[in-house]
Amino acid sequence: MDAERDELAISPDEIAERRRTRSEPTEKTVFRVAGLYGFSPESLPFPISRTETIDSGPISISMDPESDSMTNLGVIDYENCYLRVRYSGHMIFPGIHELVTSGKHDLSLLGPVRATATDECIVEPDLSGWRALGTLDFLPGSIWAGAAGG
Repeated sequence: MDAERDELAISPDEIAERRRTRSEPTEKTVFRVAGLYGFSPESLPFPISRTETIDSGPISISMDPESDSMTNLGVIDYENCYLRVRYSGHMIFPGIHELVTSGKHDLSLLGPVRATATDECIVEPDLSGWRALGTLDFLPGSIWAGAAGG
């Protein structure tokens, strides 16, 4: 038993070496996005083809209940004043309801638009806010699934 204990023992030199090679802590924090809700009373042109648009009507956005916990994450780097966050949402456009109930389009379009957003943000030095630029990837089953930016 003493031989096993000696085998597991760590010398003071090994401990000192570990301290020298250990990386310094960073000023980064990983966080989970636990909720999302947004509402815009403004209407905007909503493309339904290359040449047609409809008015969206007021837009409602909430967390996508079908997304997994690994999708809704972010990391903030305080030292570099940088934030990156990824989250999935449901977007509901009343204008789609009017379009579908007009009888001109498939009823499957009535489901919420599902998308994953990835935002890259520059944080203000005093941490009072940020400016975000990002991408939106529409998920399978959404009206814009497979769409390419232009």
